[in-house]
Amino acid sequence: MNITIDSIIQFSYFFIFVFSIIVFFDVLIRFKSPVKLKIFFLLFVLSFVVVSFCFFIRTAPDQYILIKMIGAMLIGTSLVQIFTNLYFIQHKRIANIYTIAAYTIYIFLIFYVQIMGYDTVFPKFTIIKSTGDLGASSYNLPIYLNFFLELDFILFNLFCLYYIYNILFKFSFKNIYFKRIKIWTFCFFIIIVSQLILILLYTFLEIPNHVKIFITIAFGLGLLLIILYRPSFINKNGSKISLRFLFNKNDFIAGVNAIDFNFHFYTNFYYKNKTANIVEFSTIMDVNKEVLFNYIYFTYSMSFDELINKTRVEYFVEIIKEPKFKNYTVEALAMEVGFSSRQRFYQPFKKYHGGNPSDLIDILND
Repeated sequence: MNITIDSIIQFSYFFIFVFSIIVFFDVLIRFKSPVKLKIFFLLFVLSFVVVSFCFFIRTAPDQYILIKMIGAMLIGTSLVQIFTNLYFIQHKRIANIYTIAAYTIYIFLIFYVQIMGYDTVFPKFTIIKSTGDLGASSYNLPIYLNFFLELDFILFNLFCLYYIYNILFKFSFKNIYFKRIKIWTFCFFIIIVSQLILILLYTFLEIPNHVKIFITIAFGLGLLLIILYRPSFINKNGSKISLRFLFNKNDFIAGVNAIDFNFHFYTNFYYKNKTANIVEFSTIMDVNKEVLFNYIYFTYSMSFDELINKTRVEYFVEIIKEPKFKNYTVEALAMEVGFSSRQRFYQPFKKYHGGNPSDLIDILND
């Protein structure tokens, strides 16, 4: 079997395709909230899934060019939304306008291509040589549409460079969160700036096409790795780490009295309440729900519901050792610790203790 450059390129695209699927399910499973931010993370990775698959199965250099162009747009707009929702929520309106405008341009592009009957490529002038240049070639498009596509690329880079500049050079917060955010953002900075430098080099130097392809693949792999190795605290509560909070843990836990919290939650057994919820408990604590959420998350590294279930499981493990509960069924014990049914008890027990509650009871009774 002869190993050629084309076969290596095809294998590389297949590798990116498989790897992007892994990253997609990683985001789908591990990322918790908010839903809007999760959608943009998924769109970002899904674009790599689709585009890399198109490159892998193509039989002509310009096949699936429209899909590649749309994929590049989704990658750009999703990255802008990710940065905006994570760190610069005050720019949310501007980012939304940019995203809607980009979607509108590409929807118009799709209709234009269909109306004009383009099913392949018409090489008169190059477009999308910028937006990641996902191997796209060129369409015979009107100048005004080409202008809007190039403008989309410029706005995308301006957004990203502005955000990255602020995080790397303007802000300086001395805490455990910002250091990880800065390293993560610096990785994006390397990818984006390197892409811009290479675009300039492509303009003045004759670089073999296969070299450009390998560089593009390396960039794609780099972006997927950055998403895969995102800071873990983003997964649980991405919307709460905006720069307006200064990434300071003390800002999150201020406003909640730890003694009062322990008294109401543990001493008064609030977690045994079958209808326990953060809204009701924030009323008991006489604090804002968001303040209480932040306190629990940064004190216990989990959500309110997770803390409720974990504490119930721990209480279950305690009471089954007492003679008083020796003849209780698993269902009765589950109800005793606060679960509404036996079925709702099993998953939290497996998560926070492991195994089966019946087996634990049998071991203790032997």
